[in-house]
Amino acid sequence: MELIELFLTFLKIGFVMFGGGYAMIPILRYEVVLRHQWISEQELIDIIAVAESTPGPIAVNSATYVGYKVGGFLGAFLATIAIVLPAFMVMLAIAIVLMKFYGNYLVRGVLNGIRGAVLGLILSTVLMIVKGIVKGVAISNSLAIFFIAIAVFICVTFLDIDPVILIGASALIGLVLAFLKVW
Repeated sequence: MELIELFLTFLKIGFVMFGGGYAMIPILRYEVVLRHQWISEQELIDIIAVAESTPGPIAVNSATYVGYKVGGFLGAFLATIAIVLPAFMVMLAIAIVLMKFYGNYLVRGVLNGIRGAVLGLILSTVLMIVKGIVKGVAISNSLAIFFIAIAVFICVTFLDIDPVILIGASALIGLVLAFLKVW
């Protein structure tokens, strides 16, 4: 029964996953942390960090993790299929329809409305992650994390430095701080 609930939950998340991984995090949080309590808030934040560091979309990586925790390999498989299936079907339908009606002002209006919702969901995710970092670690660690975040933001946004290099450099900084017992 729990596997069916897992599948249906991720199917539902997949159907409302406008805006990609970051926009779906508040929905994921509500479903898997608050409603079903399959994982903790801190686990969700850790999943986001790991999902960002591994290949593939955050939604798929998160679904796979939660699915595995709830139902082992079969749970991981079902949750992953469930979260991908709606996006595949919706994108196929959108591709067919959008090609015909992209210039229509009503279609443009709907897309602009969805953009606003996506921006709000992404901002909500940023706030959730910031609160989780502050709550989950000591003040000195939070400051180090925020300095790394600001440095990465500046390097990516203004200096066009490869984000992969910055992730590696940030991991190296974290390792050095751990060796120095700063973390």
